[in-house]
Amino acid sequence: MDAVPPAPPPSPPAYVYAPSDIRPRQAKEIELCEQASTFDWQYTGLFAAGTIAGVFADTKFFKEQDKPGVRLIGPGIVGFAWGGFLGGGWLSLPKCDPTWAWGPPPEGDIRTTWQLTALITLLAGATAPAIDFTFLGLVRPDWADWERGSRLFIAMGAGVAGALFPYVLPPRTYAAAKAIEKIRFTPVAGGSFLSYTNSF
Repeated sequence: MDAVPPAPPPSPPAYVYAPSDIRPRQAKEIELCEQASTFDWQYTGLFAAGTIAGVFADTKFFKEQDKPGVRLIGPGIVGFAWGGFLGGGWLSLPKCDPTWAWGPPPEGDIRTTWQLTALITLLAGATAPAIDFTFLGLVRPDWADWERGSRLFIAMGAGVAGALFPYVLPPRTYAAAKAIEKIRFTPVAGGSFLSYTNSF
């Protein structure tokens, strides 16, 4: 008769955070916090270099083309790179500290950041045409009015798209901070939570 193998030991319970447990505790948290604690110079520098290269290409190459459709590529490149510089620069800022790793409370995340995202996006859309026309210099007299207006709107649209692009392909600081939030988020058992506040 074969002996019955012993049952495997029970798995350790999941780490439970106390309300004041704000430091990164687990090894993965500490590793992610190190990634999110310094400014992502490479990401922001890439968009800064893209803005400079876009301005150079717009003024030295696209501006001199004979076809209006080719000339309108320039403001799109400049606007997208400028918007990525503004939006990516904000997301590249340090978002963790060895003494404080923020995570949503059990009842859910009550902080919203869409207002700042909207502000940066609007700022990118409003300033991208100014960046384009500031470095463009005097426009050629044979440019039609519709082309001049199109440059304005193409730069604005590209600036908005560039400011939102870092949320699709984020810098390492923002990506690491979001990963820490996922680790620290523990939903309330039972699925529902109700609370109220009152001030005098």
